[in-house]
Amino acid sequence: MDLPRRDPRREDRMITRTAPAARWLEALPLGNGRIGAMAWGDPAAARFGLNESTLWSGTPGVDAGRRTGADVAAAARAESRRLWAAGDVPGAEQALGALGASWSQAYQPVGDLHVEVPGAVPGPRELDLEARLHRVRTAGGDHLSAVSAADEVLLHAVPLAAGDVLRVRLESPQHEEHRSEREDGLDVILRVPSDAPPGHAPGAPGLAWGEDASRAAVAVRWRREGERALLVCAIATSWRGLGERPDRPPTEVLAEAAATAEAALVRGEAALLERHAAAPGADGFSLRLPGAEQLEEVVAYGRYLLAACSRPGLPPANLQGLWNAEVRAPWSSNYTTNINLEMNHWAAGTAHVPAAAAALEEYTSLLRRTGADTARRLYGAGGWTVHHNSDPWGYSDPVDGETRWAIWPMGGLWLELQLEDLARFTGLPAAEVAAQRLPALREAAAFALDLLHPTDGDRLVTVPSTSPENQWRTPDGVQVALTEGSGMDRWLVRGVLSSLLAAAEAVGAADDTLLARARAALPRVDAPRIGPDGRLQEWHADLEEPEPHHRHISHLAPVFPGTEALAPGIEEAATASLLARGDEATGWSLAWKACLWARLHRPDKVEDLLTLFMRPAETADGERSGLYPNLFSAHPPFQMDANFGIVAAVAECLLQSHRGEIELLPALPPLLASGSVRGLRARPGVAVDLDWAGGVPTRLVLRALGAGAAGEHRVRWGGRTLPVDLPADGAPVAPDLVGR
Repeated sequence: MDLPRRDPRREDRMITRTAPAARWLEALPLGNGRIGAMAWGDPAAARFGLNESTLWSGTPGVDAGRRTGADVAAAARAESRRLWAAGDVPGAEQALGALGASWSQAYQPVGDLHVEVPGAVPGPRELDLEARLHRVRTAGGDHLSAVSAADEVLLHAVPLAAGDVLRVRLESPQHEEHRSEREDGLDVILRVPSDAPPGHAPGAPGLAWGEDASRAAVAVRWRREGERALLVCAIATSWRGLGERPDRPPTEVLAEAAATAEAALVRGEAALLERHAAAPGADGFSLRLPGAEQLEEVVAYGRYLLAACSRPGLPPANLQGLWNAEVRAPWSSNYTTNINLEMNHWAAGTAHVPAAAAALEEYTSLLRRTGADTARRLYGAGGWTVHHNSDPWGYSDPVDGETRWAIWPMGGLWLELQLEDLARFTGLPAAEVAAQRLPALREAAAFALDLLHPTDGDRLVTVPSTSPENQWRTPDGVQVALTEGSGMDRWLVRGVLSSLLAAAEAVGAADDTLLARARAALPRVDAPRIGPDGRLQEWHADLEEPEPHHRHISHLAPVFPGTEALAPGIEEAATASLLARGDEATGWSLAWKACLWARLHRPDKVEDLLTLFMRPAETADGERSGLYPNLFSAHPPFQMDANFGIVAAVAECLLQSHRGEIELLPALPPLLASGSVRGLRARPGVAVDLDWAGGVPTRLVLRALGAGAAGEHRVRWGGRTLPVDLPADGAPVAPDLVGR
């Protein structure tokens, strides 16, 4: 049988290890956007940590009895405003605590699949990022594993001596409702918690295991094929769709899993591997960085991970992407919208992972529906909102917790701006993009406008307002989070209102009350402000910072991921703010800072952040930000957002297009003096291939991805500017860089 062979030209696309994993953070991830598997790599006792992207605790409305009603919310807001006006900020903050009374649900593991092969001796293992294949090399032959999108199974193919048999078992932390076993198969039905409060909250309630909960069915089948054995594992759940009740009958779910496994087994190893190889993956992109191979590997890995945990129609990448081993994972492995969910998708445009962008759009469509009730009930507002935690059931209320993270109703605005930017990479005509985005922008703007209140004469500020998870200190020493019109809120409101008005103009929309309100409000919302100390203002005034090195840098969002033109002095103020914040931070904060320094054209600082990001997360003194042995990023603990965010940071070093031109190598760190990239994306939908040496571009190929990207583009590098005309048919254009 012809099996996949190692291509010596593709060593850089391999994650290689010399021994099996001894723990989860040494295992290597496989995924097809729905099924995830952590491969431990012991050929004698293979172990796969299984996940399925739709398997979450709870159901839609599980929190209905805990939600704050409209009357209670209105009274709390009024009391908060009264206390704020009286100068009692702690009291104003405490009053708003009535808005949050529940929690989002938790992403669940399926369990661990164990496959024992008699006599197999451990050898080196590798994860082929391009082939999406895990391989363990042994004297008896290769042990191959993959999660196939074509056949919807985990496949595991191994050499098996005559007379030997596979020994297979499934262990799960979930409640088992059914199990049947035979010589060549195993079927299990599992029930997950009906409610899963976050484990990190002091005094949090325990898990609830009611009948109104999701089910997962696991069907495993195996057979001998000559001197090898093939095992396939299919997983199905009672999921019906985003925001829908997961109430498919367990027997139906098991029948689906069994049929999928049996159909895959009949195809056999060679056909399964061939079909897996032919299915779309994270192709169309490559990066070569001679002398910086570790970073090259980290970027390829981040892109592989994003593709492996993204599929349209299914939940997008969560805090842990697709891979989680705990019933109560850190922060519930949920969706955190005050940075993490957006960071997960920053590279979907520049590094071309369109499946991730599509999944985020569909998930946001759910939140627009559920968040409309939250906006009306808690704020008496139109449009929609989501606070900082959510899940695939559409949770959008504040959580029951401290104001600094709970009372942040701006998640909807940020998601709309994220989707707005991703749409700019498609190559669609601007008017078509505007027509697609206009309805969503109207709803986001409706909420923003209803959240604005007049202050200091003609200015408008958001009320209530916080700067995500940060606090300031009152003159009498109390740490509080409540403010009016935080720096991030101002950016979000101005961004949504500006985008709305631009989209309406692009499609020739008739003026109406909402557009008139947006047009009148926009100049009354402050742009980024510079404080007396030369830094960007985070709060409503210059206030004492109890945590000057806080991990969140939300007030710098106008620089990145913002794309609008910045007023004179803003970049200098952002530089001062970043220097004051310092470099050391959580993993995702390191990635965000690297993106910011790239936008500020500071390659020296980008290199500092990359160095911190790629260090080992585990030391003799404990954990810090960096990388775990399997290259997962550390908050700590493990969170995958930084794996995605660092891809965006490197892309910003190589190419920037947010200012209406294509800028080459705008922030190239000394570490990356020479290299090449294929498949980068520039706004408004241009494919970019680039070579460089000694920090100077040597070869450039551009291609319009659609009619919206056809025409003349300004390409800039090193003080030079070159006009390049791209044809609408997508033909590549290679301008002469060396001769200019």
